[in-house]
Amino acid sequence: MKREMKPVWMLLGGSLVILAALAMLASNESNVLAYRAAAMRHGGVVVNATRSGPTPGNNGDMVLVSGTPRIVHPAIDRWFGIRADVPVMWRVTQMFQWREIDYAGTTTYELEWVDHPVDSSGFKHPAHHRNPAEMPFGNERFLAGEVRLDGFLLSPKLVLSMPGRQDITPDFGDLRPNLAASFRPYRGALVTSEHLDSPQLGDVRVSWQAAPRQTVTIIAQNQDGTLTPASEVEDGAGYQLQVGKLQVVDLQPDLPGQPYLPWLWRVLSLVLAVAGSFALLRSAPLKGDIVLPASGIAVTLVCGLAGVMWISARFDIGILLIGVALLSLGVTAWRLYQRQQS
Repeated sequence: MKREMKPVWMLLGGSLVILAALAMLASNESNVLAYRAAAMRHGGVVVNATRSGPTPGNNGDMVLVSGTPRIVHPAIDRWFGIRADVPVMWRVTQMFQWREIDYAGTTTYELEWVDHPVDSSGFKHPAHHRNPAEMPFGNERFLAGEVRLDGFLLSPKLVLSMPGRQDITPDFGDLRPNLAASFRPYRGALVTSEHLDSPQLGDVRVSWQAAPRQTVTIIAQNQDGTLTPASEVEDGAGYQLQVGKLQVVDLQPDLPGQPYLPWLWRVLSLVLAVAGSFALLRSAPLKGDIVLPASGIAVTLVCGLAGVMWISARFDIGILLIGVALLSLGVTAWRLYQRQQS
């Protein structure tokens, strides 16, 4: 009686172990695929770049880098000969002009520094408040010639996205001679005023501002060593850039929890599937060693399920896994057939 019951219990136990293995695998792959789908909305799954910078292994990936950018070639305002070791520099040009102010039915006029031409032709009393028609030059933005972070070159789009804007006092020692004859340094700027504390109508003041060098964290796509925004993303600009040393979840808070050790669960699923298959084969009247056939059945089940789950997300991976499952099934069936015939 006991001998008759043993195959039944092994059949039932083996089946339950195989179901548990496949359930474990399905849960793991479902979490991986959900995380991958969410990450793809931002350009792809993010990998942490090493201190060695770009490598063939992370080319084309979304990578996370942190640190203070290194300015290899500074930002230069060639018109004035001003340069600064900053990612982005802005020239701010202002002219001392009349502004018309209407308040409670009363019109007044004040002279102020304004960074664009103020059209005085529409003033209510333009006769004694006429502004110059145009400014000698305007505002302009200058990017550093080369900015690097952790060995990666930053694309102009990322350099332009560097946060912050603060006043800087450049070195006016290389000012062009013709400009030096017109401008004088005053409180970190250049002015054309004859009396520095008493500007007159039409005087020009030029100052500079810059994005400061500071610790930032960037997620962007590695394209042959250059970090650049990913293309055709569903959510966002294809990159993230924030001040401070941060993690992926800080820059992409909508991501689900990252799967914990997915390869460990895959290996455990395979081991359980082998154990369950071994129990099933022990309940059948087979000749010879059944370890290899059990392994073949386990590989067929695990790879087949994983392939079906992955085929819609990564067709190449899905087809490869299904191919391995079919090959394993064919080899296992042939080996079992040979054993029964011998």
